[in-house]
Amino acid sequence: MRAAASALLTLAAALAVPAWGAAPVLRVADVAALREALATVAAGGQTRRIELAAGRYALDAPLQLDERHSGRAGAPLEIAAAPGARVVLSGAVPLPPLAWQAWRDGIWRAQLTGRGFQRLWLGEHELTRARYPNLDPRQPMGGTAADATAPERIARWQDPTGGVLHAMHGLDWGGVQVPILGKKPDGSLDFGPQVGNNRVHEPDARRRWVDNILEELDAPDEWYLDTRGGWLYVKPASGRTPARGFRASATEALVRIEGRGGHEAHDIRLQGLVFEDTEPTFLKATEPLLRSDWKFHRVGAVTIENARGVSVEDGDFRALGGHAVVVNGRAEAVRIAGNHIHDIGGSAIAFVGRPGAVRSPLYEYGERLELAAIDPLPGPRSDDYPKDSEAVDNLVHDIGHVDKQAAGIEIAMAARITVDHNTLHHLPRAAINVGDGTWGGHVISHNDAFDTVLETGDHGSFNSWGRDRWWHPDRAEMDRRVAAHPGLTALDPLAPIVIRRNRLRCDRGWDIDLDDGSSNYLIEQNLLLAGGLKLREGFRRIVRNNILVNGGFHPHVWFKDSGDVFEANIVMRAHAPVNIQHWGLRVDGNAFTREADLRQARAAGTDAHSIAADPGFADPTAGDYTVTNAKLLRAIGFQNFPMDDFGVRPARLRALAAQPPLPRPDAAAVEVALEAPRTLANGLTVKTVQTLGEQSAAGLGRPAGVLVLAVQPGSAAERAGYRARDVIVATASGSAIDDVAALAALTTPGEWVLVRNQARLRLPSP
Repeated sequence: MRAAASALLTLAAALAVPAWGAAPVLRVADVAALREALATVAAGGQTRRIELAAGRYALDAPLQLDERHSGRAGAPLEIAAAPGARVVLSGAVPLPPLAWQAWRDGIWRAQLTGRGFQRLWLGEHELTRARYPNLDPRQPMGGTAADATAPERIARWQDPTGGVLHAMHGLDWGGVQVPILGKKPDGSLDFGPQVGNNRVHEPDARRRWVDNILEELDAPDEWYLDTRGGWLYVKPASGRTPARGFRASATEALVRIEGRGGHEAHDIRLQGLVFEDTEPTFLKATEPLLRSDWKFHRVGAVTIENARGVSVEDGDFRALGGHAVVVNGRAEAVRIAGNHIHDIGGSAIAFVGRPGAVRSPLYEYGERLELAAIDPLPGPRSDDYPKDSEAVDNLVHDIGHVDKQAAGIEIAMAARITVDHNTLHHLPRAAINVGDGTWGGHVISHNDAFDTVLETGDHGSFNSWGRDRWWHPDRAEMDRRVAAHPGLTALDPLAPIVIRRNRLRCDRGWDIDLDDGSSNYLIEQNLLLAGGLKLREGFRRIVRNNILVNGGFHPHVWFKDSGDVFEANIVMRAHAPVNIQHWGLRVDGNAFTREADLRQARAAGTDAHSIAADPGFADPTAGDYTVTNAKLLRAIGFQNFPMDDFGVRPARLRALAAQPPLPRPDAAAVEVALEAPRTLANGLTVKTVQTLGEQSAAGLGRPAGVLVLAVQPGSAAERAGYRARDVIVATASGSAIDDVAALAALTTPGEWVLVRNQARLRLPSP
């Protein structure tokens, strides 16, 4: 009783004043006191600020905040670092003292029972889980090898159960992880289902590696945990008995803010904290985010759901096994601002709704609904999704170390998300990704994104999909349904998604990539520095007043009556249409920097009122692409926009942020000469796939194959079932058909493998 009374007196003394309005503060210096402070608030205490002293707070389970921890409008509960203090919330906890035994080949082992873990540290140094090939931080994915799962290597593994195959997606669309369940009777590996990617495909044959296999424990500072036998194996760099001070990952989340029982957690602020050392979550990425390319696990170091008025500010998210911040399901007025997010396993910030809020949801690219089965009502079915929230002034770089289907900022099944003044660079895939059209209203503005799509392909600094309820994997069916029911395409993207005043650069794709049905976009006053802009199947995209430095416009497979507009833009390359029979509402009033490109556009039926002129960029070497040619400005109605308002604004983050390479405008660059179409005796008009655009439009893994441009009516090719937009890629025996010459050289009847609607099928050779 005396001890309890003493604790209560100590806690009461820590409160500055008892009244809510006078901001009582609880000051804590360890995990036990922090959890006690949270319990005090939940029990009805008047605390408005929990202030943490400097130090590491090792958590074996997340801090749980719910509706009982809520503040009030204008007076949130604050959990914050003390002024000037570096406060680390760590997901790694100390291991007990271990009795080490020399084993073999410089490897030591110790008995360790209990829970498993995926990350291990000795002091501040993280060790590497046994892997092949051995870790090389200078290489993508830490190093890969084509023989990572070769039969001769597998034969060395006594029991690979629990191992993982990590690989790039076979078509370069992100990465995949495949759990190893053991060996089959024939000695081959028994794999579990792929995780991490919603477009299941054979993993890349060369870019792959394996980990968590005992026989691959052969390099200094590697380790392996045998959870069944209860042994921890370590190969110390020194070769001597391992030192004390081991820590292991214990939790995948550090803070969970989540209302319970229909109540919201609200008015809560996390400020000035460091989040690090969480457990990896990639094997749990099994939930498809509708028909996007993503599978996802809804947990981050900070996870927010059933919440309103929550902010995460001025934090540092580093060395995480999975995602940094995940905003799930029902959430409103959530603010993620001023954070530095770097060197983590997954995505930085994700706003992801629940599929129960979506009308007629589908979950894989090939899934489809008949028209009669589609819910005809517009908008969401419930409010179980993030809305009216923002990610502002965050510095994001070097993410997706494990999960290659990762984004700096991911938006899926959400509405009215503001993404403003973020700097995002050195990323394996997109900087900003919008996974679907539900429910629009997002504003993407003043962001600086570059060095993107570094490890994957067929993507952009900004990427989106629009595979909403109207979308169908068979293009012919889509043409029929949108012609008969044009209102279908507006049921999900209720408000325009605005992309305005961003500086974007992608050297391995497009600066802006609107893919597969992305609809209802306004794209204006953006500075695009390399890859240009792509619009694939979709409706109501207005693109105006953008500068495409050394880049151009890439329209792919548009619909009739799409309503698309491309006007008052400055382009430095010829339009690059792929399978365009209809040019939308308006493609005109633009400025080309090359007369030949203007002539080519007019020959294709566009740009009757466009001009060719030198923009006279003010100072490209300093990043100022302001147009000084007054005649050009008047001719197309172009309006200059600020060139010094991209990326993060807080001084501490600006000092850390990298800057994009600034290209010298090069209007005279030599481009690949496109092969002229050739009509074969069988009735096929074809050309070789040569460009990234042709590759992307067909859904190919590399720019190779034979693109069918037309099929002559009544020809052998038509009778055999060939269609325009098919791509012939191989013979039935597996021999690649990379170009028209290889196709024309085939004389023996048989079957050809082709890609149609991003799926493979076989047809008899015509």
